[in-house]
Amino acid sequence: MDPLAAPLACKCVEGFAQRDYAKLAAFLSARLGRQVEVAFAESLAKAPAAPDLIIGKWSVVAHDAAAAKTPVRAIARLTDKAGSADFRGLFVVRADDPAKGIADMKGRSILFGPPEAAEKHSAAFAALDERGLPLPKPVATRPSCTTSAAEVADKQADAAVISSYALALLEGCGSIDKGALRVVGATRPLPFIAAFATAGVDPTDGRRIAEALLAMGSDPALLAAMESRDGFVPPPAPEAGWPDWRGPRRDGSSPSLPPALPAKSQVLWLQPLTGLSPAGVAATNRHLLVADKSGDGGEDIFRCFDAATGVPLWTLAYPAPGEMDFTSAPRAQPVIADGLAYLLGAFGHLHCVKLAAGQVVWTRHLADDFAAKRPTWGYASTPLVVRDMLIVNPGARSASLVALNRFTGKEIWRSPGRRAAYASFILATLGGVRQIVGYDATTLGGWDPATGRRLWELTPDLTGDYNVPTPIALGGKLLVATENNGTRLYAFGLDGRIRPQPVAANADLEPDAATPVATEGLVFGCSGQLACLDAASLKTLWKAEDRVAYDDHVSLIAGSGRVLIATARGELLLLRASRERHEVISRLKLFDSADTWSHPALIGGRLYIRTQSAVACILLPASGLARDPSHAYH
Repeated sequence: MDPLAAPLACKCVEGFAQRDYAKLAAFLSARLGRQVEVAFAESLAKAPAAPDLIIGKWSVVAHDAAAAKTPVRAIARLTDKAGSADFRGLFVVRADDPAKGIADMKGRSILFGPPEAAEKHSAAFAALDERGLPLPKPVATRPSCTTSAAEVADKQADAAVISSYALALLEGCGSIDKGALRVVGATRPLPFIAAFATAGVDPTDGRRIAEALLAMGSDPALLAAMESRDGFVPPPAPEAGWPDWRGPRRDGSSPSLPPALPAKSQVLWLQPLTGLSPAGVAATNRHLLVADKSGDGGEDIFRCFDAATGVPLWTLAYPAPGEMDFTSAPRAQPVIADGLAYLLGAFGHLHCVKLAAGQVVWTRHLADDFAAKRPTWGYASTPLVVRDMLIVNPGARSASLVALNRFTGKEIWRSPGRRAAYASFILATLGGVRQIVGYDATTLGGWDPATGRRLWELTPDLTGDYNVPTPIALGGKLLVATENNGTRLYAFGLDGRIRPQPVAANADLEPDAATPVATEGLVFGCSGQLACLDAASLKTLWKAEDRVAYDDHVSLIAGSGRVLIATARGELLLLRASRERHEVISRLKLFDSADTWSHPALIGGRLYIRTQSAVACILLPASGLARDPSHAYH
């Protein structure tokens, strides 16, 4: 599926777009000791047989594989004659057009590529967004660079976004006159050609094939035939993903915080969404899951994008009509575990789907299946994975908390109790006892993961807490923070039961929704102002007011001696985790006007963040403590 393979391209440009894959097949046959057959197709749907190995444009392979419900994994990337494994989308206008850059595209008619062509679609959207330009409405797409370039040349459109490899071919083939179009800007680099192994290739064979592809770099004749300087190179090393609420440990920590923020927003890709949703985003190195709502409010939608390029992979949509304060869109973050994703809607619809292609494995309904009354603001607690179980909180009298077999959806146990709260649960060892910890509508509690038996409960001094912030396990103690009772730290007895009197308390930090974060012996949280507390005594060390940043909701991520804050107004602040003072290292405005209530996901040097109208991938500098996979992309 490589668009520069000889059978898929023309011979219009000397020494370009004539990659000889027959020679690569012969090389692989010799290295692997087995026959290697090659077929060519522009898309996976047109492939003559089920392939073992797919070599093609990263975004197109990812899109087509998801559509065909064929799991794939990248095992190598192909470099070009300059040694790069990346390419870009180019904004082109007619030669006599006065535009000098992408910033001049405001109000212009622009032709984009189809969604699977990320360089002409999601990356192009990001390029406009970086410059504060809105997307044209409606978005006009064309199936090929030939079509869009010809329409611009013929004055049927003002501009087009084409692939960076295409301009020479368009001029060489005579599709447009040489010099008829002029490049005024480019997207950020994206991964270009990659080799993907399909599910039929076991890990051992996959490693052997990858090693054979990497060995191509030692064969000068083959490098020339494949129009490559360095041959195939390894794909980005896997990073710890962001598969769960507040990260893999539900604690808002990451080793990937940058040393500083860039001076200007660097948007790798951007995809428009159709509705509002406060649900956080979940991500792996390959997949990004985002909750959405249809424009008419009648359907819940979960969208899966390719994490590297923003290409849409699959969508799950189901009827979910009805009104609710703060929108009826899903609130709970998607959860990813072992190739499965768990998706919970505000009305109680729960789906388990295969991550690779979105096939539904099983479904439940928290309200209907357990005779529960839906919480006022909908189901918001992100389901908790505990070994082979999925813990959910229907909030029924006979089933306040329920454990489902996460592979089948069948009930394992149920715990009677009160109506559901909104906070997500955690799994922690407290007082030497492993337990599920979280809230029901009025109390804090602990439950035995094996049986669902409630181990303890604690009713706060003051009533009326909405119980939204997530509890935090902190050095064998439990930190909780709510809007009426403030921040408290509890110890536990040897039997795993909470001691009812807190060992420390603080009234300066009383968040109604934003969960604090603990790092470097400090607790950072926001409730109209940012507060820094000593983690042991909960003494207030300092408070900072900033009406632009801290007077509304924030999401906090901590690590490497720093705290990253994403504000509701679409701004990032990077703070030093300092006991002495409020020390802002840098701040970055991501969006000119955007409500940002969803918790972002941070993987290496990529921050995935949802506004109320779009989801974007923002490039951040490397932390120095973790390899940044985005380096392979820019």
